[in-house]
Amino acid sequence: MTVRDAEAADVPVLTAIKENGTEALHRDRLRDAQGTGFRYLVLLKQQEIIGFACLVFLRPAYWSDGNDTHHLPQVVDLMVRKSHRGQGYGSAFMREIERIAQETGSKTLYIAVEPLDNPRAYTLYRRLGYEQIQAEPYQTIWEFQDSEGEMHRGEAWIVDLVKQL
Repeated sequence: MTVRDAEAADVPVLTAIKENGTEALHRDRLRDAQGTGFRYLVLLKQQEIIGFACLVFLRPAYWSDGNDTHHLPQVVDLMVRKSHRGQGYGSAFMREIERIAQETGSKTLYIAVEPLDNPRAYTLYRRLGYEQIQAEPYQTIWEFQDSEGEMHRGEAWIVDLVKQL
């Protein structure tokens, strides 16, 4: 298993893994990763991309929470291909992301998760040592417009988790 920065040639595979994303979404993340506040990482098993995640040090301005500087750095949208879930890849990916964050001088790492809709991810992060910040989930509503003009919106009941690195 290896982790590297995403590349333009990866966009079709990333789109297939996310299923409800668009190629523009992934191209925009690649653009965001050209700065110092954002890393777009892919997880490979041998040479096959089996997952991706954003490591966010500074939220892009076009995100609905673009001005929010709390809970950074943060892992956003960590995904492992369905066929590879439950085999330890998510844990290994998170440990590598933690190492990368630590190398930048970060002392903490945050992640938001939907504990009711995604209990598997919540259990994974707790097992990896992430502590829940809020006692109860809170509702978040997000939206952004991608570079092709398509609006992406969603809402979720999440909790924020933090780990000391």
